[in-house]
Amino acid sequence: MNPYAVKYGLGRAWGYAVLSFGAWPFYWFYGNRRLLDGETGRGRDDALLHTLGLCVPVLNAFILYWLYRDLDELRRGAGLAGLPVGWYVVGGVFAAPILYSIALGRVNEFWDARTQGFATEAPTTSAEKAVIAVGASMWLLLALSVALFVVLLVVWGASSS
Repeated sequence: MNPYAVKYGLGRAWGYAVLSFGAWPFYWFYGNRRLLDGETGRGRDDALLHTLGLCVPVLNAFILYWLYRDLDELRRGAGLAGLPVGWYVVGGVFAAPILYSIALGRVNEFWDARTQGFATEAPTTSAEKAVIAVGASMWLLLALSVALFVVLLVVWGASSS
């Protein structure tokens, strides 16, 4: 496994997010929370709890704050510009897709600086493929449900005429 394979492109992130019915960003968050925890050197191992906590209102704002606070600290330590952490949290709560796109770029910039330019695109893992497969099956179920609903409407409309 290549220790420098830590970056995720914006196209991949958006494509996988859509294909996975919105589950892939949780995969990304978990993996990056673990990596950033390792970089801060505080001995934390709570990435799973933080990832699950993203689904809890109010707690999710604190979790975003902790992520962006740590990213800000790490970026400054790597000689990069810091982040306006408070604005990132507000953006993450009220404009999540936009802020996620911006934050992804800031995380990738950190990895480039941290690895002195050796960071590369992370490979697609089996776990990632499983998340996408589960999400794709949700899309399929949604499409089948809509098709069934349309058929029932047509049948009901024809029988009531």
